[in-house]
Amino acid sequence: MYNKIKSSILMLMVPLFVSLLFLGGCSSEVVQEQQQEEPKTLFAYVGANLKNPVSDLAASYEEKTGVKVELTFNNSGMLMNQLETMKKGDIYMPGGMPFVEQAKQKGHIDQVVGPIAYHTPVIITPKDNPAQVSSLDDLSKEGVKLVIPDKDATAIGKTAYKIFNKTGKTAEIEKNIIANLETPPKVLAAITMGQGNAGIVEYSNTFKDKEKIEVIEIDPKVNEVEQIPIASLVYSADKELAADFMKYVQENGPVAFEKYGFKTK
Repeated sequence: MYNKIKSSILMLMVPLFVSLLFLGGCSSEVVQEQQQEEPKTLFAYVGANLKNPVSDLAASYEEKTGVKVELTFNNSGMLMNQLETMKKGDIYMPGGMPFVEQAKQKGHIDQVVGPIAYHTPVIITPKDNPAQVSSLDDLSKEGVKLVIPDKDATAIGKTAYKIFNKTGKTAEIEKNIIANLETPPKVLAAITMGQGNAGIVEYSNTFKDKEKIEVIEIDPKVNEVEQIPIASLVYSADKELAADFMKYVQENGPVAFEKYGFKTK
């Protein structure tokens, strides 16, 4: 009698066990399908001054490929600090080549593409130009209150000092600097608010505010036009995808950058 009961129980358990295995297999397949359906992502460190064109490029790339490009914006100095601390991510696009070269020397960079566009320094003054600034040399004049992007934190700040050195009047110009700000847009805001009577910014920063300021181009013989590259990082988990995004930016970047006033030639 006991053996009959035992056999009956076993006969009932076998189909149950088979059903559980089947359900377990289906569950694993569902999990795998869900994992496969998760969208791919890239993470990019981007210079604050490049926010508008790069945001447009990231959005259009996602629309075309389904790949989301997560962007973090900051001045180039802070981006370097973030990169060194986090040691992860896929794309690095600071404001200029010097920061890419610095990151390359520290072993963060895999590939570099570009230039995508150029940073072209210009002088700005309030519309009435109270200090009568008409050239780079005038920045050394008495009475000029100069506002510039920070030379350690920004690509344009570093470039400004290269230009000053060409004049032979760096010391005189430095005496007139009343503020070193975190980004070129903050320099522009300071000048439009009357917190200085001359500033150094990137040409694209003047694009929307030409009615409020005077733009003075710097003599090409002394101006330092910086390339804006894009680079992939050694930490990227999908280097093929990072390379594809860089190719997309290289092909479509000039149009996006021109839309926001950057020079691309």
